[in-house]
Amino acid sequence: MIVYLHIMASLRTEVLSIYRTILRTARTWKSLSGSQQETQEEMKYIREEAGALFRKNKHLTDEEQIRQCIREAETRIELAHHYGIPYPRPVNLPPMGLGGPQRKGKKLQERLRHQAKPVYLHSHEEIEK
Repeated sequence: MIVYLHIMASLRTEVLSIYRTILRTARTWKSLSGSQQETQEEMKYIREEAGALFRKNKHLTDEEQIRQCIREAETRIELAHHYGIPYPRPVNLPPMGLGGPQRKGKKLQERLRHQAKPVYLHSHEEIEK
């Protein structure tokens, strides 16, 4: 029981640290275009997206799910800094990811699409639904 509480406290510290990093990133964000309006829109997007995802996941208790969310947040932060855009990057479908008119192999197509989905998009599509 003590080990579990220690792990959860450690995860909580890590989650709060990531949240602070995201808010700091939003505060210092500069749009690639240099436009003040776009910069403000992107800063707002970062804050709102972070708030929505953290609120959605605040009741998670499974250690592995929490670690997956942490990995996703870290990946999205790295991608935002690297590419200079706060929005998730689009994903290309794998070969045979779309079905033909026969609809044969639908399970295979769904599995291929699921396997091709990058870690930084898991929460993004759940929020949109």
